[in-house]
Amino acid sequence: MYGSINTPTWMNPSNDLLPSPKDRNEVVRVEKNLNSFGFFTPSHKRLEGVSEKTVTVFVRNQGGQRAEARATILPNAKLGLPTTADQDKYYAFQKIVEDIRRRDGRVANPVGFTSAHMLRILGRKKSGQGYKEIADWLERMTLTGIRSEGVVYLAGAKKYARDTFTVFSRTITMGQEMPDGGRAEQNYVWLSEWQLENLNASHVLPIDYEAYRALRLNISKALVPLVQIWFYAARRNAMICIEKKYSELCELLSIRRYAHLSKIKEILGPSLDELKDLQILQFWDVQRTADKSDYKIVLMPGERFMTDRRARLMDGSQPRAAIDPKFEAGVQALVSRGVLEERARRILMDCPDDQPVLDQLEYGDSEIARRQSSRDPIQNPGGFYVYLVQSNFPVPAAFETSRKRELRRVVPGNGDAERELRLQTMRIEYQEFRERETDEWLRSQFTPNEIEAMVKSARAAILRETPDLRLPEPALHEFALRRVLENFADQTISLSFEEFTARQSQMSLPL
Repeated sequence: MYGSINTPTWMNPSNDLLPSPKDRNEVVRVEKNLNSFGFFTPSHKRLEGVSEKTVTVFVRNQGGQRAEARATILPNAKLGLPTTADQDKYYAFQKIVEDIRRRDGRVANPVGFTSAHMLRILGRKKSGQGYKEIADWLERMTLTGIRSEGVVYLAGAKKYARDTFTVFSRTITMGQEMPDGGRAEQNYVWLSEWQLENLNASHVLPIDYEAYRALRLNISKALVPLVQIWFYAARRNAMICIEKKYSELCELLSIRRYAHLSKIKEILGPSLDELKDLQILQFWDVQRTADKSDYKIVLMPGERFMTDRRARLMDGSQPRAAIDPKFEAGVQALVSRGVLEERARRILMDCPDDQPVLDQLEYGDSEIARRQSSRDPIQNPGGFYVYLVQSNFPVPAAFETSRKRELRRVVPGNGDAERELRLQTMRIEYQEFRERETDEWLRSQFTPNEIEAMVKSARAAILRETPDLRLPEPALHEFALRRVLENFADQTISLSFEEFTARQSQMSLPL
């Protein structure tokens, strides 16, 4: 029933639910902020004589106003901007940090390591030149500043910072004097407070380190964390081809912007092909934007896109997803709706842990039943269920699920059920808040014709991604509109669920 749906390869791995032992321990989790705003510039040579580098990252709604968030990289005059060679060493260092976190449960200052150990991780032989490069890297990471204007996220405080930081607050290389007067027998790094806080709060991004080390082109290396962040942010719409404006990508990467399509493909094509060859991307293209003022880069995630669940399986920190009762319930729910068990497990392997799969399937039941006797029935029910789960379709806040009904039934005298019902009620209110605020913002920023053009583009994307789904036109239009709203929600809603909950609790307190 669903077998003909066109599924990306990263949604359809090999028959083994777990990677082989040789593939484990090749995931490195890197602090998320530093990889979101182009801190490392793609270049094979040292970038000196640059006073600063400013990048506009995203647009957020603050107090109803459209505000741009910016990051400015402030290089040391002698050492220059950090490049992808520095990114290589930073990732190797993050692997060392992750090993410490696994062993001790958290990271504390200072972090000690030998240059020989880092060179082994990098796959390089010990040499005087290698030792010197690591010493230079330590100095550059300590002296390069970051001016955050609403870009750097502080996981502990749950807010975006407006301040100036460095990545490392202090470093000591082997042989230098230690605070106690002795000589350092290895390198020591004191992580800045915000880095340490975010690492211990797991504000990190999983990177397929084996694939990263295989890359040779600088633009490819710079793109890896960016596409991981973009795909991860869009994981609720897991089958989406994400689109990024070419002009914004050039600013983020600090590369020259060209006017002609042939030149754009000449510069970006080899790197995007390298990412495709390593299955980090499944598909890429360069197209004109709808208003013809720019180009856009269209990307689809490959099999090596790292979800949280896949990362845990690869590094062995989760023995088997099948032991999770929630996971098993989702599998059985899909199987009962005609999806083969093996396919169901593969689909759920790439779902976020907090995804309401059962609610999405119940919504699918309701939609299929509602349209069955109409002129526009769902023609491929199995494919429809798969689409709802793979796209992490946002169930309408007003939809009544059996879970909510059951919670209300058992609430009297049951503290756990009461807390769960309160949590579900708050999630409904938050979803309604997101939908209402995003709809109002969208209508204030764009004309009806512009909104309709975005819905049309989303509709075309759904048809392109799922050519055999065969949704009726009313459902297709509705899903396209919800996709547009969800895509803008992350840009326009400044309150997280936790912040919204805290605000609602404050408002409900008696005066």
